[in-house]
Amino acid sequence: MPDYGTILFEKIGSVGKITLNRPERLNAINVQLGHETLDALERCELDDGIRCVILTGTGRSFCAGDDLRGMETPEFPRRGGPDEVKNYVYGPNRWTLVVHAMRRMPKPVIGSIRGHAHGGGFNLAMGTDIRIASETANFAIPFIKWAMATGVNQLHYHIGLGLTLEMAFTGDSIDAQRAERLGLVNRVVPDDKLEEATLEYANRLAGGPTRSIGLSKSAIYKGWFQDLDTTFDYQGIAQTFTRNSEDRAEGQKAFTERRPPKYTGK
Repeated sequence: MPDYGTILFEKIGSVGKITLNRPERLNAINVQLGHETLDALERCELDDGIRCVILTGTGRSFCAGDDLRGMETPEFPRRGGPDEVKNYVYGPNRWTLVVHAMRRMPKPVIGSIRGHAHGGGFNLAMGTDIRIASETANFAIPFIKWAMATGVNQLHYHIGLGLTLEMAFTGDSIDAQRAERLGLVNRVVPDDKLEEATLEYANRLAGGPTRSIGLSKSAIYKGWFQDLDTTFDYQGIAQTFTRNSEDRAEGQKAFTERRPPKYTGK
């Protein structure tokens, strides 16, 4: 197991848990944290024994965004080429790459969110598939407060244009209850129940047909905002690739025998 410096990683049964661990900086993102989070996500993807992933943070915040006081350390310098836009989007160990890694992960990823999910941290939260929030959670894209411009921040998947523009123009935060009403989070739980509720949900997904979940995830993300024929094509691909899986056979057998299925993720 790697000796990480800015995250914690543990395997709890069939669940991989990645915890951002810079509580003194509200788990703000620096180059090292990006590097280590990407490494842990790769471990989760390659480990067949991990069938669901949790992303969370230590202390009172999920993630306050990029560490504006210091992105690099001597061991983890901030590298980039002459193209500043490319550096922002594809720079080594950027949170943008973490979002892509979670979206491509052929397993479900759950965000367990307490306190701040701001800026890059908001994008990390929205990059997870399912979000369970503590009643203390709050969400913001506060870039404008420092005269920084921003973009859609994945909000186009969830809310309307007017509210997106309001969040971008003001930088104001949205509390957990409003986030749930808007569909930004799946459920809100008491603060002292966050870890328990998240692990319970993760274990439920980890006990499911992992390959079928992964292919459904891919088809849904690729089909979002596409025309009807394209969405059905992606669904057809997902159906076809699961047809000969062990879990598909088990699901059909369990249905015939009128019993709960016992999936292995294969």
